[in-house]
Amino acid sequence: MSLTASFYSALSGLDANSTAMQVIGNNIANLNTTGFKSSTVQFEDVLGQSLNTVSGTYGLGVGTKVSSVDDNFTQGSLDTTNVATDVAINGQGFFIVRDPTSDEDYYTRAGDFSMDNQGYLVDSQGQRVQGYLYDDTGTNQIQTLADIQVNESNMVPPKATTAVDMSLNLISSDPTTTFNITNPGGTSTFSTDLSIYDTEGQGHTISIYFTKTASQTWQWNATIDGSDVKGGTAGTPMLFGSGTLAFDNSGALETGMPVDFYTAGGITFADGVAASAETIDFTGSTQYGTSSAVQTLKQDGYAAGTLSGVTINNQGILVGNYTNGQVKNIAQLVLANFPNTDGLSKAGSSLYEASTSSGVPLVNTPGVGGAGTISSGMLEESNVDLAGQFVQMIISQQAYQANSKVISTTDDMLTALMNSKQ
Repeated sequence: MSLTASFYSALSGLDANSTAMQVIGNNIANLNTTGFKSSTVQFEDVLGQSLNTVSGTYGLGVGTKVSSVDDNFTQGSLDTTNVATDVAINGQGFFIVRDPTSDEDYYTRAGDFSMDNQGYLVDSQGQRVQGYLYDDTGTNQIQTLADIQVNESNMVPPKATTAVDMSLNLISSDPTTTFNITNPGGTSTFSTDLSIYDTEGQGHTISIYFTKTASQTWQWNATIDGSDVKGGTAGTPMLFGSGTLAFDNSGALETGMPVDFYTAGGITFADGVAASAETIDFTGSTQYGTSSAVQTLKQDGYAAGTLSGVTINNQGILVGNYTNGQVKNIAQLVLANFPNTDGLSKAGSSLYEASTSSGVPLVNTPGVGGAGTISSGMLEESNVDLAGQFVQMIISQQAYQANSKVISTTDDMLTALMNSKQ
């Protein structure tokens, strides 16, 4: 082995440590890049020649080279953003995004998603996020990967009221009286209003009056103003429904529930829609010595609604929120795992591509099949350890200087050799 071979060994050290410094610089530069995974350089020695001697065979090295640049896929810290479409992965897995021009799939840990002008859920590069869509009802999931798109013009159709739930207390000390529909407020001791909806989603106000008819018996009468009834007269109430509430000695309701609230066939609303049959359930109502008051009051109808916003819950489900108070599932994010995560190829912009080394992606919904869970309104930060990078920088710098010293020392040796011939 000639003296000049040390030049080439040191040169390989300079080249390898230059690569290490480049990787360290890239890690530090991406300290604040969402979902970024740091890389580490692995070196290996280069065997130049095997020497056979009396005592055995020895390998003579001629330097080093970079064997691989490995990604570190450890979990990064989670940062709260409170942005509805920001999501982070807790655990294993990658979001799947698709290039709309090439239909090529990429994989990323960066969940800084948003809606584009066509309603597609996209990443910062405009790649479309993939998931499982729900049907129009928002209950049945179609488990085929597809672009997640939100149709902002889509409306939730109205639903006519079919059931009313009410629980209230009626004060036991109220006097008995007889209800008179021409003077409902003057012949009842307690009343409340309720909005119901017809089949077209139009709201109608119903007034419910409570009249004590015996020591433990009450009559309820539901009325609607004549202005809201076809053929009715404004200011003149019309009977919508009626019934009786009976309480036991302890003040608990003993009448079977639910009961008819309205029996179809008698009223057509002013908008031309016939009222449909409804029931009312007073379960939980009481007759105690405290003031009359409504504890709960709800009904199952609603008007038509338009989309007012979207959120992503902790199951990765994109939920549409509508102006009528309804919510509907639109799609669910999916996560991809790989048999060999280290085999993924970097594609830039925090994106990865599958390769023969990584294996075929295994797609599951969050929390299923080893996939991580979703944290909504959060982003995963870079996992770069700045202190560790500074240590590696010092080591690489010292190694670079040491290899430079080998070259200068070898040069001095060659100069001495040349001068010895004079």
